Amino acid sequence: MTASTFSSVEQIVAAITAVREHPVLLLTDFDGTLCEFKDAPDAVILSPPRRLALSALAARPTWSVGIVSGRRAADVRQRAGLRGSAYYAGLHGMEIDGPDKQFQVPDLGALHDEIQRLGNALADATASFPGALLENKDLSVALHVRAASPRDRQHAERSFWTLARPMIEAGTLRLQRGECVFELLPNIAWDKGDAVRWIEADARHRHGAAAFPIYLGDDRTDEHAFDAVGDRGLTVVVGSRPSRAQYRLPDPAAIERLLTRLATPHAPH
Repeated sequence: MTASTFSSVEQIVAAITAVREHPVLLLTDFDGTLCEFKDAPDAVILSPPRRLALSALAARPTWSVGIVSGRRAADVRQRAGLRGSAYYAGLHGMEIDGPDKQFQVPDLGALHDEIQRLGNALADATASFPGALLENKDLSVALHVRAASPRDRQHAERSFWTLARPMIEAGTLRLQRGECVFELLPNIAWDKGDAVRWIEADARHRHGAAAFPIYLGDDRTDEHAFDAVGDRGLTVVVGSRPSRAQYRLPDPAAIERLLTRLATPHAPH
């Protein structure tokens, strides 16, 4: 089942209520799902009502909560500011900071120096285009063009491709497309779906039982996570783009209503 029209918050809550006898694993993307996009990534921070709701859910003994983001795990932990134990998966799941253990894909840092040299060159090449922002995540670099005019975006993207193409074609780096962002990552076979499966296994070990997985996301990078959850759990896409998710909500404000509803005392535990 995939959602072609917007769902209601109560419809999603009812579906979760139907499995109240199982532990629950709630995983969500950050930018565009929990938080509205900003022109500058550094300006994004989780709002108090959403932080409060997620923290309340994470405090439930049969629930586990996590954020799976393209940001670094430490960055999203700081910006979320959740109380209690939670999972923070960064770099599209290639690094995971869990309540009891940490994970990083093998050889993630092997290309650090090459990525930094490329990042410096990309920053210089795109600096003259207003609204284009080169974000350096230490182990990846991302070009944001949300705030650029169509002309400056075109020029920034052309400069980006000229410098990035050799390492992409050589198989050293892979391109991760997002919402108005082009990110270069080590070419390692790992995505948000793999991160979901890793977190599920760890949560199963911690709780002694398999949890009902829920995943919330807005970007095409979240499709891997939707596929990993499949019909075993519940998936929600944010926005109007085509998606394989089962349910659809319009924006992060609707996600806030969903989280607040789930966190109320009469919602499923």
